Amino acid sequence: MQKRALLSAHRAAARQSGHRDNSWESLLEAVRMEVDYVEFDVHRTRDGEFILHHDGHIRDRIGRKVKIAARTYAALSRLAPFRLVRYREALELLAAHGKHAHIDLKFASPSRHLGLPHEVDAAEIALEVMNESFIVTTMVDESVRVLRDWADLRSPSTLVGLSLGGVDWRHHPLKLVHLKLSEFFPEGRIRRCRSNLVVVEQRLADVWLLRWAHRRNIKVLVWTVDNPGRLRRFVYDKRVWMVTSNHPARALLPA
Repeated sequence: MQKRALLSAHRAAARQSGHRDNSWESLLEAVRMEVDYVEFDVHRTRDGEFILHHDGHIRDRIGRKVKIAARTYAALSRLAPFRLVRYREALELLAAHGKHAHIDLKFASPSRHLGLPHEVDAAEIALEVMNESFIVTTMVDESVRVLRDWADLRSPSTLVGLSLGGVDWRHHPLKLVHLKLSEFFPEGRIRRCRSNLVVVEQRLADVWLLRWAHRRNIKVLVWTVDNPGRLRRFVYDKRVWMVTSNHPARALLPA
């Protein structure tokens, strides 16, 4: 059988299963799928609880936005019209089913934060529950650096990925140009934050980053690929270590 890249189920493959993103129901479906990793997004509440959610806010029962970082887990649970999954219970479910965790951090510790960075708190929980069966990804360079420093001491084989391709188009035009250039030419950023995994949006992967990373023996994770033809192409590209998809089953269909 031809060797393929690993598969990661984006947001617990909620679209494939038909459930809400990062929900308990989607996790239950994801652990039964033929995937190697289950990806989910993590935020931190005001009282330090890590929860699964993509955006930095939830919508309450009447549609108002409620910022996750500004409320306690208990308060958010009362306001949300759905169950908020705790990070630890998601990890425990994956560990029980022999799946690896693809942890995408959607928060970052403040630059003047005192004490242990919150990213490290999340990594310690993952190490406790999953042993070393997890990777961590983030779009924040400083978070990558903090986590790589942590990994050197606690879990040297852990991959920490810098995500490229998620530039916020609301930035000032001049800042946006700088950010875009730093994503097309990320060598300086990768060197400074010491990322040992490059997480690249599929359109950037088409440009030249695959060739660049392959020459430097850096693992590449391509996201988020749903088109069946493109998905199979990336999955069987020897330069790609893992592919994230909302529909991972499509990668296993006959060509």
